[in-house]
Amino acid sequence: MNHDHGIVEQTMKWLAVYLPSVYAGLTALGISALIDIRAGKPRLYTATGALICGLFALAISAMLEYFGLPANSGAFVGALVGFVGADRLRDIALAVITRKTGTDIDERK
Repeated sequence: MNHDHGIVEQTMKWLAVYLPSVYAGLTALGISALIDIRAGKPRLYTATGALICGLFALAISAMLEYFGLPANSGAFVGALVGFVGADRLRDIALAVITRKTGTDIDERK
């Protein structure tokens, strides 16, 4: 018995279901990397920032309907996340946490 077709078929089914999320992650990763490359940032900084943006967009894309957006708007959300960048995403997250908890958890200060 050849099980290769089963794996390929399952992979294609998974991609069909999660394609908007995959688009979101890849779009964020690509845009973030291109912006950092254009700015002349170091390779490690570019790679880690792009991965952070890609993972963040992937996580956010699962919540698109909660925010009132259609499920197929993943590429748009990914583009926004990639354009904002990892450093700014961290600043926004810390500001939200600080506002909600009333404590400043940013150790860079």
